[in-house]
Amino acid sequence: MKWLSLLSLAIAVQASPCPYGQMAERGELSAEDTAKFFAARAEKESAVEAQMEQVKRDTHARQEAFYKRQVSVGKLTLGGGLLNGVLQPFTGILQNLDVPVPQDFSLKKIPGDDANHRYEAPESTDVRGMCPTLNTMANHGYISRTGITTFAEAANACQITLGFGYDTCVFLSALGLLAGGDLPSGKYSIGGADSRVPNTLGPSLGISKHGFFEVDNSISREDAYFGNQADFRLDRFNRLVGIANKYNGEFGNSAFAEERVLVYNEAKNNNPQFDAGIRWLAVTTAERVFIFRALPNGTHPELADYQNVAPFYMNETFPRNWFRRGTAYSLAATGADIANLLASSSELTVPGSNEGMNNFVPLGVDISNVTASEATCFLATAIFDESPGFLSGALVNHADVVQGFLNGGVLPFFQDFNCPVTSFGQPGPSAEDDTPGVSEDCNTLRNGVYTC
Repeated sequence: MKWLSLLSLAIAVQASPCPYGQMAERGELSAEDTAKFFAARAEKESAVEAQMEQVKRDTHARQEAFYKRQVSVGKLTLGGGLLNGVLQPFTGILQNLDVPVPQDFSLKKIPGDDANHRYEAPESTDVRGMCPTLNTMANHGYISRTGITTFAEAANACQITLGFGYDTCVFLSALGLLAGGDLPSGKYSIGGADSRVPNTLGPSLGISKHGFFEVDNSISREDAYFGNQADFRLDRFNRLVGIANKYNGEFGNSAFAEERVLVYNEAKNNNPQFDAGIRWLAVTTAERVFIFRALPNGTHPELADYQNVAPFYMNETFPRNWFRRGTAYSLAATGADIANLLASSSELTVPGSNEGMNNFVPLGVDISNVTASEATCFLATAIFDESPGFLSGALVNHADVVQGFLNGGVLPFFQDFNCPVTSFGQPGPSAEDDTPGVSEDCNTLRNGVYTC
């Protein structure tokens, strides 16, 4: 992808890894040679910046064209849309829904010495759920420490703390909002249902509601069929640690290629309600690649080791002296990593579902040779084509609002991938299941053990 290669070049130029550049930066060259070096580097930087600006202009032009097409065919019924890289305001019933905004990206220490973002153990009334990074953001105050966040707040915090791209963070927060939040206000609980989230259109069930944001085969949580899927399970995490130790202690593609097949077969053989649909495929693979793209120290972004991964899971806090990514991690990059993880796995994890024990019904989706673009489209499919099967009854009964939100707030980020998505399908058999999500039984983790 052109813009990724340009970004890599820019980073290489600025870092000056060659010995000559390092000598110039240390003042070990003559004044004449030092001046020549910095002049040459400035020229290269200017060329890269000019190319990147052109890529940005081209991207914005495509966004504007797509926006105009959406307007012309009446797709933006509730506003939204993407112009110049920024979501536009929503209208009508969604007029009070704040939209995320792009954040600056650079290598930055998180939380650093910011007194507003020091770790604080959650109070008993604070909500925590099945996502370690969201729990960590709440414990450090990047989202509300109560665990009641919003579409805009969570997407902005995702960019600020992890260095993920605007597109990736908007998508993830939209998924969270649809999983069990209140669309008109944009509020949702990062755990189970909570009275602090309005029920404007009907019950807001929290993102731990099984089947949408929370799916089977979590890295550190058990399947909903066996108990509380929000609670951290030290045994599951330790199993992953053991697998990572076989790969030089790296929580990378190789380790997850082994681990994901193991947990897939485990659920297929033991969970009579194991559901491995398209959303499961998208969420479980993305969850794993996010580990080795988000959690390494930004000073060594290719190394996801125990020192940097464990604090998020064991204590739900940022590691010491930890830096976020220096470059934004996009949906396109996510798709490429998902495709690579699928290709690296020792056997196909066939999408489908158990209808009782020993009765796995394949979905009929071929994932044997998935391209990066197709893998990115899995993410779009998970939120469009699969949505109605797991939405709460409230949202199923307000399909026009859901469609307006998706068209204005999510679809624009996928327009470059030509995903076969136009609108979400009809409600499936699991729709209108208003079983609320659950929160952790005790929300303070210390070395993998709950302390209340």
